[in-house]
Amino acid sequence: MVMPLFVSGLIIGFLIGVFSCYTLIQWLSRQRVRGKKREVDQLTDQFQELFRKIDQDNNPNA
Repeated sequence: MVMPLFVSGLIIGFLIGVFSCYTLIQWLSRQRVRGKKREVDQLTDQFQELFRKIDQDNNPNA
């Protein structure tokens, strides 16, 4: 009676641990992608501002 309960608890605990690790890894991966996307967005904004400044310097009447 005790042994099957122990084994089933062990299996359930193992599965919960695997699922938790999988979820944590996915969350960390998403956070890393968001951080990189934020960096790319900042660089894009900087380039757009630079090109606007260059256009204004080349076309002062516009």
